[in-house]
This record gives sequence, C-alpha cells and structure tokens, in this order.
Amino acid sequence: MFKTVFRAATLMAVVVPTLAAAQFTDPTGTYVVEQKYPAAAYPSSYVMNDTVSWDTSIVPFSAARTYSAPEQDTVVGDESRILNAPVYFDFSDGLRDVDYLQKVLPEANTQLVPIPTQTQPTTQTAQVFEKSFNRDEKFGSSLFGGGYYLNAYIKATTATTNAPKKVEALGEGYVYGKAFNVEKELVRGRAFISGQQGGSNTGTAALYALGQQVWSANLTYTFSPAPINWSRTFFSVSKTFMIGPVPVTVSASLSGGVRLSVTGEITPTVARLTVNAGGFANVSASAGINIVIASFGVSCDLRLVNVNLPTTGELFWPLCSLDWKLKSDLQLNYLAGTLQGFVKVKILFFKKTWKVTIASWPGFTKNISLLNLYGSLNLGIC
Repeated sequence: MFKTVFRAATLMAVVVPTLAAAQFTDPTGTYVVEQKYPAAAYPSSYVMNDTVSWDTSIVPFSAARTYSAPEQDTVVGDESRILNAPVYFDFSDGLRDVDYLQKVLPEANTQLVPIPTQTQPTTQTAQVFEKSFNRDEKFGSSLFGGGYYLNAYIKATTATTNAPKKVEALGEGYVYGKAFNVEKELVRGRAFISGQQGGSNTGTAALYALGQQVWSANLTYTFSPAPINWSRTFFSVSKTFMIGPVPVTVSASLSGGVRLSVTGEITPTVARLTVNAGGFANVSASAGINIVIASFGVSCDLRLVNVNLPTTGELFWPLCSLDWKLKSDLQLNYLAGTLQGFVKVKILFFKKTWKVTIASWPGFTKNISLLNLYGSLNLGIC
C-alpha cells in the first residue's frame, strides 16, 4: 500500500491582547488570628506607637510613666519569657526588639481539597469508536492553592448514507490558581484535529489566559507549529489580617505562564496528535496599613503549581481495522515556599514584633503515567 503525505506550512495567528490583571478582595472579611486581637479599624494616620500594652504583669504599663533601667530590663526579659521570643538589639535606634512568632495559621500548611477525580476511557458503540480520558486535581487550602485539568479523546465515526467516515483527536490542559478564597482558571492550552474523506482535514491549536484567547494556529496535514512559552500577571487578591493589634492588608498577586507544543498529522484516515500543555503560577505579595507604627511588611517566596501534561492520541484507519493509542503523563511540582507578614510597634522603651505565617509548604512532586492504552480493532465492516 502506498501512502502519500502532504506537507504544508502551518499558519500561525499570534494575538497578544492587553490583559490588565484583575483585582479582587477576599469576601470572607478580616482574618482574626487570635481572639486577644479582634478585628479593628483605626482612623487614617492613627499613631499606635507607645499606646499598646505589654504582656507581662510584673511591672504595670502606663504610657505616662518613666521606667528605671532595672524595670525596663524586667519588662523586656519577662516579655521574652512569656512569648518564648528572642530579643534582638536594633542598632538603628538603640532599642531592644522582642521578636514574636505569633501564629502559623491552620490553613498555612494543611490541604483542604477533595481527592483527584478521573474518568477512564469509554468503549465503542456500533457507529462510533471513542476513547476519552480526563483528570481533575486540586491542592492547597482556602488561602492558597492550585490545580490542573486534563481532557483528551480520540474518536472514529463510521460512514453513513449522509456522511463519510471521520477521525478526530483532542488534547487539552489547563491550570488553576487560588489566592485568599478566589480561584480562577489561569491558562489553558487546547488542540483539536478532524479528518474525513472528501471533506475538511484540519484542526486548531489555541492558548487562553483567564478565558481570553492570546494565541492560535491552524493545523493542516503534518503540523508542528513553534512551541509557545508565554507569561504574565493574572490577578491580585487583598485580604486583611490582624497581625498583633494591627490590621494589615496583604495583597497577593498570582503570576505565571503557559507552555504549549503541538505536533501531529491529519488525513482522511489518520489522526495523530501530541499535545504538551503546561503552566505555572507563583505568588508575590505586598502589605499596606493606614496607621503609624515602627514598621511592617511581608516576606514571600511561594510557588503554587508547575505542571506539564504531555498527551498523545492516535487513530489509524486505512480500511477494515482501526489502530489506536491514548497516552498521558503527569509532571507536577506544587506548593513550595512561605508567605509571612509582620508588624513592629514601639512600646515606650522597646519594640515588639508580631509575625504571622500565612502559608508554608515544603514542596511536593509527582511524576506518573496517567494512562497508556493502545490496541487494534477489527471493525467487522469489510
């Protein structure tokens, strides 16, 4: 049997629209870290320095008093003991600083998501042979998390009096990102091809960011468009945390990108499609307050998800039998790094720092074969 393969240049239409990063506010309101410091609001430019009492009861607090050197040593020493907090000397102002890790939030490193869902390939009917597979997995908590979704199928439809026989293949993958109870689909890569006798033998590949198409390519005959590697800042979410007595608004920005490569072949009897759709999402953060204290801020090095989903679907249907293959792998790194906020307030003759760990993940890795099925089917039509 002789087989002719037509080769044509792949037409790529690259579209990069202006996509402003969306801004959100966590709808659940202010996060109260501990009941000792309930949610509070202060007038703009309110001065909190020298108004907050200390925890020790050995020496009573009074903003109007002058304390002797031994009394100051007693207060600082007992604060350190009660809070199990080290004391540092700040050479910039000559004050001692009680450095207190107030809380590691319960959501900081506990996963609160359902188990992955996955559907196995379907079987053929009298008219249609189809094998499909999808997998949906999320990870993280209500504060931060991510996930991915994979969808793939191959399909062969026998000829009827009204339509010729047809072969199809699809590969699709996308990445979720979550910050402070706001979850969005960040990026999606998708490719679909279809071949039929006497008709169209074409396909499309497309790339989406937050649901908006940013790149596309027409796929014809034997195709291999240039791989895409594209990144941007997707959205920011603000949430207020009571860190010590100070309401601190933390803004978390999710940035990342997508990788997409597509290769394959389309003819009336062949549909071969290999799609590697992947993406990543990281977090950067900033902090803001409307009162006067010694200092405040956040430290952030948080990586939510980095995933590749190489998937192959093949159909070869020259005449009476159908050869098929459906394969997909998972290469995943997720939840690594920390996000911590702090405030520093001057209390008469020393400073006190409150630190709250909002996210803290050790990093996880998965490299597994999700699916590797193939076969040859006698259709019984000859």
